[in-house]
Amino acid sequence: MKFLKQVSAEMKKVVWPSRNITIMYTLIVILVALFVAYYLGAFDFIFTNYGLKSLIG
Repeated sequence: MKFLKQVSAEMKKVVWPSRNITIMYTLIVILVALFVAYYLGAFDFIFTNYGLKSLIG
């Protein structure tokens, strides 16, 4: 019971972000994930098509 009271007290101290901030951070995370996926995909394409072919012959 003491634990639940402490959890409740700590949750009252939490400062939750606004809806606009949450949406903005979500969009930033999505954009960064897309950029990293594109970047890694480009390197994979380059190494697969050019690097591997030169090694194989």
